[in-house]
Amino acid sequence: MQKILVLLVFLVSCIVRAETDPCESNQYPVKWKSNLSHPESFELPAIFYKTNNSKVIVSASKAINFVEKNMATHKPYLKNAKAFIIRSLSELPKNKLVDHSSLWIPTEGLQGQELNKAIHVMAGYQGLFEGLLLNNEASISINEKLITSSNTVYMIGKDPEPVHGLDYIHKLVVSSSNNIVFSKCWLDSK
Repeated sequence: MQKILVLLVFLVSCIVRAETDPCESNQYPVKWKSNLSHPESFELPAIFYKTNNSKVIVSASKAINFVEKNMATHKPYLKNAKAFIIRSLSELPKNKLVDHSSLWIPTEGLQGQELNKAIHVMAGYQGLFEGLLLNNEASISINEKLITSSNTVYMIGKDPEPVHGLDYIHKLVVSSSNNIVFSKCWLDSK
């Protein structure tokens, strides 16, 4: 009977743990805040990152320039991911606005270096949107209307239930008029 109770307590704690996502909270201490400005137009071809009714829009030329300058190549899969992103952006149809997720590599069935490449293509796109947003170079539309400013909050908090030694939650949120435009959350050991 005691073993059954211990097992039951363990299962309940696992279920409760699975239901609490530290990235869902916005109650972490604020490390910094910033106001961002955004261009009122963009050149085509361009890509966008969509969150609900908002889009972060980046021209292909700005995206290529950012990736060329900022994406690492010290591992073969990073070098391949960078080349894939640049090639994909270079081949966008003229005068088109394209959802960036359509440029990802499908991960189903991939392993090893190919899976690493696919994952880093996704991360590369997220990094370019984040970088160009924070550098005031990305346009933002909310309900299909371009806006000229947004707010950024960067928070760091300690996870009360850390997983695998990842004690800290980092969260970056870009918003405008209660609309989340871009968010990123990651766990770290410091």
